[in-house]
Amino acid sequence: MTSETSQKPEGFENAQNKAEEFAKDKQKTDYLLNEALKKAERNKNVLENIWTDLQALIRLIKAWLKSEYTQTPWQTIVFAIAGIIYFVNPFDIVPDFIPGAGYLDDATVIGFVIKSIRREIKQFLDWEKAQGATTEDT
Repeated sequence: MTSETSQKPEGFENAQNKAEEFAKDKQKTDYLLNEALKKAERNKNVLENIWTDLQALIRLIKAWLKSEYTQTPWQTIVFAIAGIIYFVNPFDIVPDFIPGAGYLDDATVIGFVIKSIRREIKQFLDWEKAQGATTEDT
């Protein structure tokens, strides 16, 4: 992770505190990822600017959960799960039901997480490509 992780978006710290608990419980994390996928699909048009990054983040965590991709450091996984926890929470800093602004903070947090773990995401995407996976395999 980069040094940019010290400038966390407001509210991210709470998600990060929960993330380690999730990372230790694969069923809980799998449920979280399924909820993230449902929310993302329902709001695809609003999330178009972060869609590709969000999907890559979810695939990374799924591959880690299945022990298919284990090169990602524990702290990176916890950080990635924190981003998904924040995304799934409908009552984060700007509640999702507020038109227009409701998903802006979600997009900001996902962007922050992706930027913070960019190197690990790139390594995962390279691994995924070598496996012959497509970006639609979430």
